[in-house]
Amino acid sequence: MSYLVNGHEITVNFPVDSISVNKSSIVFTDSQGKSKQTFSKRTEALKFMNWLLSSSK
Repeated sequence: MSYLVNGHEITVNFPVDSISVNKSSIVFTDSQGKSKQTFSKRTEALKFMNWLLSSSK
């Protein structure tokens, strides 16, 4: 699945095994390995994290 933020597409291959949040960065591990995404605002990072959590069900 893909997540679109500010014209940038983030591809996530579910299932997501782990999620780590640090200020405006999120590191997650999916079936393709570990990925780090850094956002310009913390609120964008939290929206992405919520999407990861809700989409992985």
